[in-house]
Amino acid sequence: MEPACSIPYERRSVLGMSMAEGVIIRLDTGACIVLSDGRPVRCSLPGKWRLRKRGETRPIAVGDRVRLTLLPTGEGVVEGVEPRTGGKLSRKAAGEREAEQVVAANVDQLVVVASVAEPELNRRLLDRLVVSGEHGGLEVAVCLNKIDLADGAAYEPVLALYRRLGYRALATSAVSGAGVEDLRAVLRGKTSVFAGQSGVGKSALLMSVQPGLDLRVGDVSAATGKGKHTTTAVSLLPLEFGGCVVDTPGIREFALYDIERDELEHCFPEMAERFGRCRFADCSHRQEPGCAIVAAVKGGEIDPERYESYCRIYESLPAPDPTRRRR
Repeated sequence: MEPACSIPYERRSVLGMSMAEGVIIRLDTGACIVLSDGRPVRCSLPGKWRLRKRGETRPIAVGDRVRLTLLPTGEGVVEGVEPRTGGKLSRKAAGEREAEQVVAANVDQLVVVASVAEPELNRRLLDRLVVSGEHGGLEVAVCLNKIDLADGAAYEPVLALYRRLGYRALATSAVSGAGVEDLRAVLRGKTSVFAGQSGVGKSALLMSVQPGLDLRVGDVSAATGKGKHTTTAVSLLPLEFGGCVVDTPGIREFALYDIERDELEHCFPEMAERFGRCRFADCSHRQEPGCAIVAAVKGGEIDPERYESYCRIYESLPAPDPTRRRR
């Protein structure tokens, strides 16, 4: 899929008004910024594109391609949204059981950024994000940042694990510049979404990848050991070497959306390859006899940390609803 920020946009005149197309690069309350014909245009959002009825979230997201009317003031009005053609990163909206919050739309890949120290590596959140990327149809890359703060023995086995599972995994430091060129190669020519825990250094990494980006950089709270939010809104940023990246606010919790318990194993490659080997067809891979997954964990074939992530995610998902229609 061609990067969203490099797509040519059509402009035409209808009834004396200038019509154009573009891609949403930032969403605010009641308004958005659209990149159209190479320039950002502030656009108002009619009511149908804002929050819908209770239980539903805003029906548009950063990365959506839209049609807009250009006003004589230089601002615009969003008139329509094109069907999505790429993958997406979604989460369950806060406070709503079945509401989807689309973080970014029409993206090619998810880059999960974690730090090896300050804050310490959070494998549970890392795996939740990887699962969300798998479920959303995205390529997934794992980036372990702040390697200048730890010995290689602390993070190299983690990189090796995710590489064995088929993911691109790299180690970076925004301070020393280590791995930055590798990260550029991962981002080049694609629309990527950056996501990770608060304080892992996403903004600092992006400024290392493309110096001159106007992004704030924060520290980790000494009191909590957690990162402080510096990115406050989802934004799509063009990259001068080709492609674009969606920068997202730091995450402390990430609730998965629309994943059934019996779908979860397919988001873990090491489990998906053993599908159908358990004694029982409806095996949850936790305590049933004859479970091929439990046997693989005990035999050292599946990483116990990854298996723990699976079990915790499984418990967090709602029990199957027999009345729900399968997709």
